[in-house]
Amino acid sequence: MQTKSVKPRIVILSGIQLSGNPRVVKEADALAEAGYEVEVVCAAPQRELQERDRQLREGKGWKQILLLDAGSSKWNDRAFSLFARVRFRFWGEVFARIGISNPRQAGLVVPEMLRHCIRHPADLYIVHNPDSLWVGTELLRRGRAIGVDIEDWYSEDLLPADRRTYPADDLRRWEGIVLRGASYATTTSRSLSCALASAYHCALPAVVYNSFSWDDRDGIDGRIRDRVDLDIPSLFWFSQVIGSGRGLETLMDALHHTRTEFEIHLRGTSRPEYREFLLGRAPVQWRKRIHFHDQVSQGELLSRTAEHDIGLAAEIPFCRSRALTVTNKLPLYILAGLAVLASDTDGQKEIAALSPDAVNTFRAADARSLAEAIDRLTSDRAKIRSAKEHALALAKRSLSWEQSRPVLLDQVAHALAGRPHTLREVKNGAR
Repeated sequence: MQTKSVKPRIVILSGIQLSGNPRVVKEADALAEAGYEVEVVCAAPQRELQERDRQLREGKGWKQILLLDAGSSKWNDRAFSLFARVRFRFWGEVFARIGISNPRQAGLVVPEMLRHCIRHPADLYIVHNPDSLWVGTELLRRGRAIGVDIEDWYSEDLLPADRRTYPADDLRRWEGIVLRGASYATTTSRSLSCALASAYHCALPAVVYNSFSWDDRDGIDGRIRDRVDLDIPSLFWFSQVIGSGRGLETLMDALHHTRTEFEIHLRGTSRPEYREFLLGRAPVQWRKRIHFHDQVSQGELLSRTAEHDIGLAAEIPFCRSRALTVTNKLPLYILAGLAVLASDTDGQKEIAALSPDAVNTFRAADARSLAEAIDRLTSDRAKIRSAKEHALALAKRSLSWEQSRPVLLDQVAHALAGRPHTLREVKNGAR
């Protein structure tokens, strides 16, 4: 009699909002399509984003587990949401005032993730984000197999002003434990991979760029919704948040030195006072050409990006993480077919080296250098067209999810092959 095969079970530990973690969504999609039983453990603290979360998981072959649901109508869910926020702030203040650290400083549902993993064993747990690093160390201590994805160098991240309540030393210790103990590790650039291997004396993490599927281009709607004047070039920048430390101040300063006309479009959530600050930093005559746009769903973002001409990735290397990683800006601009202006961080120079005709670099946080790079592009529409063509060629050749996906699947397959199938035992409690 034939025995029924059991799909390997993989639990992806995120701990944050699904719509704020496209890398996790792509990973879950790829693993489910490859035939694994996949569960994504996350939280939904922002109820206004839950419709986007729903769209991302709709019709997918994986299961979402919400450990915190701010949009729930149940009183106990609402009470826990409030409790988790208070707990997170409390431990952050304890650390800031007297230096006592606690894993709960790393995220809203840290102990809950560990309890879930203990009660629902899997063949492999994949650790994402600072929220789940400590969970990864505890799973290793219990003999569980883990993989880890280092999207940013978490212990080397954040602006100095934001580190007051941030347990960087603990994160550094947890990073070392999971990177040395994981069955595999992935990260976002060769630069970051080499730095992590050197710092933690671990194997080089495999590089999985923050890329997007070439097939996503089939969904570009071809509409013009952002632009105002189609007779001049359009420069585009996006992030979840329009705020300081992202190179936008450099862009405003560069406008005092540019000689050409173009539009500026900034997309993301922003505070009115910061928008006024940016506009006040720009020359008066430029302010009518600077446009702010709200976030859109991941499905629409590529369309809204593709209607522009130039994508700006003005990352400032204020910390080692920002200097080494490659965010999702560059791959999305390139997939959208935009000419790219990128600051010369190690991670972004790595992408520029793949196609210097598509990605033009400038000195990070240097307004004059950015102004010169902008003028070189915007003064010659033929140069913009050529850069856009090279961008699409780069996306198709080496910077789309079709190239990154096999790297991830290969790492997971080898990790599972090296471990016996997990016994479905249940242990109670979390430390």
